[in-house]
Amino acid sequence: MLNFWWVRHAPVINNNNCCYGDNEVDCDTSDTNSFNNLVNNLPENAQVYSSTLSRAKKTFQATVNLGYKYKEYFEDSRLKEQNIGEFAGMKYNELYKLTKKLGIHSSFWLMEERHVPPKGESFTQLNERVKQFLDEKILEKLEGNIVIFSHGGPIRSAISIALGNQYVKVGPFKIDNLKVTKISYNHKKWQIDFINC
Repeated sequence: MLNFWWVRHAPVINNNNCCYGDNEVDCDTSDTNSFNNLVNNLPENAQVYSSTLSRAKKTFQATVNLGYKYKEYFEDSRLKEQNIGEFAGMKYNELYKLTKKLGIHSSFWLMEERHVPPKGESFTQLNERVKQFLDEKILEKLEGNIVIFSHGGPIRSAISIALGNQYVKVGPFKIDNLKVTKISYNHKKWQIDFINC
């Protein structure tokens, strides 16, 4: 069995309640209790992958600083958050109004999954790169643990893939900062072990 342990990065700070997508924003790694829980919940001696965005990398490093032991570490741009293009930097309430006006509002995400924002990518396109990453790891490794420090979008994408959704859906899942979602793959079948724990 191959286990994928997805971790959402530490909380973003100083973004002034604006949408950021795959833009670089800072994160707060001072919550020692949450990081200790993370260290205790993650499997040791795993292969670790991180998004190339600094908030995911800083979250990984803070976890290591509190004692997390891992086998190998890699960075992969396919694990980045959705590129929301010209929507980045908008206040969340402004984006809500705009998506309503354009008929692309989503109850569970920044916009409808198939919508490509100007100079950005759709959630469906994000899903393709996450699927490519997962398929690659499945081919490379028959069993073991892979820990992934990533973002809310890719984690929701992985859940959609595990559910076998014919049409990519974000779904009504809560994905909190510094929480773990575990998804397993065994004999060509996906299993969702837990979400947001």
